[in-house]
Amino acid sequence: MFKIIDRYIFKELFEPFLFGLGAFTAILSSSMVMFELVRAVVLKGMPLFVAAQIFLYKLPAIVVYIFPMATLLAALLAFARLSGDSEIVAFRTSGISLYRLIVPVIVLGLLVSFTNLAFSEIVVPEANKAAKNLLIETSAKHKPKLQNNVFVPELEHGTLKRIYYVERLKGNIMYDVIVQEFSNGKLTQIIIAKEAMWKEGQDEWLFKDGRMYPISDTGEFKHFITFKEQSIAIKYSPADFFIGDKNPDDMTIADLKEFIALKEKMGENVTDFKIQVNMKMAIPFASFVFALLGAPLGLSPRRASSSIGLGLSIIVIFLYYILTFISMSFGELKLLSPGIAAWLPNIITGGIGWYILAKATSR
Repeated sequence: MFKIIDRYIFKELFEPFLFGLGAFTAILSSSMVMFELVRAVVLKGMPLFVAAQIFLYKLPAIVVYIFPMATLLAALLAFARLSGDSEIVAFRTSGISLYRLIVPVIVLGLLVSFTNLAFSEIVVPEANKAAKNLLIETSAKHKPKLQNNVFVPELEHGTLKRIYYVERLKGNIMYDVIVQEFSNGKLTQIIIAKEAMWKEGQDEWLFKDGRMYPISDTGEFKHFITFKEQSIAIKYSPADFFIGDKNPDDMTIADLKEFIALKEKMGENVTDFKIQVNMKMAIPFASFVFALLGAPLGLSPRRASSSIGLGLSIIVIFLYYILTFISMSFGELKLLSPGIAAWLPNIITGGIGWYILAKATSR
């Protein structure tokens, strides 16, 4: 009998879930992507085929947020329909509790959460990179460009070791390089070179046509050493000097953690990135907490209408993201740890859903 109930409730959840995917995709894609692309086609002459490709590439990043919304709407509408037709009363009269009836909803929430997590890890980063590359290739204002005026500090155990300044970086070659070396917080040497080439496999740079200026304890230099070629071991590769071009949306959780570790070596503030790496897990699992909230919210027969359910879902989602922005702000101000800042909206939303369910069960 329980298997029959589970199949029955899953069937009730399936159609509104698909309806939610379609409705929220139309709403969000129009507001977040479509308007920008229409302007690009009309004002900048972007080919229609290219605009359609970019739209498809940007869609996966939006779908990550749509999955939780569709789960909320499915749970809300399914239980509203069951409540409106007095089937919830019939189940409870037969001795089946609300806690048991909500099990299929929780299973759906978990399935969607893990699917969404895998989707955001596998599909979204590659799709974002493809969209970015296509924009660069097709836009007249986005010609391939070099990395200019690169400024990177290197720290060792929290102490400044080197400061690198590169006027121009192209591939694995740096041009017009200045390296300042420090010991115990004091400047000890300056290296200036016309160019430096990365020696693949040896983890060092070959500096060419340069000078070394040893600095005395008094902060003066009395001589310099010229060189045609000089190999210098530096822990940063060319990719590390291009680090500023990376975007958390284009990285997996593992990539973002490596990015954070490198930024920490440079002595930079990584609080925002730590929040982002937690958000990459918290947003997919919003599907689970929305399932837990949507089912008890839908117990009122007045919410059986799709339009009412959609409107209520939008209000709940709006409040959820307001709470998310507030929580992230507290995290960036270091009033909350990055993990708590990312997961607090889920904890609060899940707690509210469980409270409403417990109240409904006690009636």
